[in-house]
Amino acid sequence: MALMELAVDFGSSYITIYKRGEGIVLKEASVVVVSTHKKKREVVESGNAAKNYVRTTMGNAREIYPVREGVVVSVEDASLMMSEFIKRLLPEKIFKPQIRAVVMISSGLTVVERRDVETVMLNAGVKDVILVESPLALLAYTNSVGGLFLDIGGGTAEVASVTKNGISAACSVNIAGAMLNSKIIDYFVENYGLKIGDYTAEKLKLDVGSMYDNDLSATEISGRDVLDGTPRSMEASAKDVRRAISKSIDALIEVVENVLNMTPPELAGEIGKKGIFISGGTSELPGLIEYLGVRLYLPITQLKDYDNAAALGGGVLLEDGKALSQMLNMKVD
Repeated sequence: MALMELAVDFGSSYITIYKRGEGIVLKEASVVVVSTHKKKREVVESGNAAKNYVRTTMGNAREIYPVREGVVVSVEDASLMMSEFIKRLLPEKIFKPQIRAVVMISSGLTVVERRDVETVMLNAGVKDVILVESPLALLAYTNSVGGLFLDIGGGTAEVASVTKNGISAACSVNIAGAMLNSKIIDYFVENYGLKIGDYTAEKLKLDVGSMYDNDLSATEISGRDVLDGTPRSMEASAKDVRRAISKSIDALIEVVENVLNMTPPELAGEIGKKGIFISGGTSELPGLIEYLGVRLYLPITQLKDYDNAAALGGGVLLEDGKALSQMLNMKVD
């Protein structure tokens, strides 16, 4: 039987899949629209199409985000979503290939949470599931002997000091894209009496979000007045966004410092020379890299393909079975 080998970055915001010999073949939002008919649940849309699904046409269908902060919150819905993604990769043949998957997960997952991820993949038709903590995949991506990695995604930020022998110290927190959006929403309620939605907060962050003190960019946003409920628009600036998220960024810096303090002296010395490798979609926030460098007194290097680095690192492990075997201390045929 033919074998299909995949590396899956199991993210809260996006599922990214690397196929051995081909590279990244799928990147879809971690969302599914599900309808229920006579107690049977069916997928209406999944991935990016589900994210853009028109709410007025949903009927009894519901938009579900089955992965939050790196944790599967609904095994059933996550299985439905992942099954749809895997189906897109299968060839149009009678005999389907056997599927093996290296799945990148947060280092902070409990035994039960890890088992849930494995169950989702098995339900989606994967025969052999190998769970790998994301920092180990990032190490493989950089082809480095060790370092400190800061991966800031949509639901979680992963901080870890890593060598080829494994993770020395790590911490996974929810100080990531979704939390920053929430802080922006709260800021405009508290300071301007304007209630905005998550979409507006995300767009504002992307349009004018910045950690540069001298950034004067601004844009117009619309929302609902919290006192009388009427629609209202106003100008929002980069300064507003910076004030909204700065405490969260400072809290993330404390997490990085704690991981550094837990790191063995030899590796800490190496990190002092190399600095920190940063990845994830939130790492592209203008001025963030410079801000982290000044606060941590370390050079910060953004990985080349920062938004897909974990999946690509998993791909490196797939292409080199010996490296995967060594990393996991297990035999991989």
